[in-house]
Amino acid sequence: MPGRPHPLITGEIYHIYNKTINKNKLFSVDFNCEKFMEDIWYYRSFASLIKLSNLNKLNVEFRKSYLDKIVCKDSFRVSILTYTLMPTHYHFILKQNQDNGISNFISLIQNSFTRFYNIKNNSNGPVFLHRFKSKPITTEEQLKHTSRYIHLNPYSSGLIKDISDLGEYPWSSYKDFIYPSKENICETNQILALFNNDYFRYKKFVVGNADYQKTLEMCKYAEK
Repeated sequence: MPGRPHPLITGEIYHIYNKTINKNKLFSVDFNCEKFMEDIWYYRSFASLIKLSNLNKLNVEFRKSYLDKIVCKDSFRVSILTYTLMPTHYHFILKQNQDNGISNFISLIQNSFTRFYNIKNNSNGPVFLHRFKSKPITTEEQLKHTSRYIHLNPYSSGLIKDISDLGEYPWSSYKDFIYPSKENICETNQILALFNNDYFRYKKFVVGNADYQKTLEMCKYAEK
């Protein structure tokens, strides 16, 4: 199997994405999305030494001290800058914080979700393609435009019919950018800093390209 066309370098930022096998619509089911988001939250930390499925088996006092380490940013193997879950695939913008951080993160979340899915559906085998895709993001312009592309996916694919409803799509970090909250899983500061930390400017940047991206998406599928 050919190797990755570029190394994943600590301190650098990448667009990471992968598809389900046979275009299985895993993320059209809210319960599956909720589970995948739990995996994302948990396994971004290198302190996650216990399987997520075993977390509730810990006694209350130990679990609290353990979770305090999980949520500490100093323990994050990756910083999650954006994400979107689509029925048959997912997108991230990730910053790698330690060597092999991205590869370990993706492996852990996919393996955890696969175990959950197979047990729930009395099945076996992988549910995601073996090798995730990665594209380096090396400029501020790339970072802005890739974040917009990822956030517009629900609209350009037709999942969201009205662009004004994009912020209500639950499985995307777009809401984290336009409805800031301490509970957000994303570290939005790096992208919002490119818009002078103005949430409205970022929203205008995304929405202003919505119909163009939707047209490109329609043309892409028309050519197949």
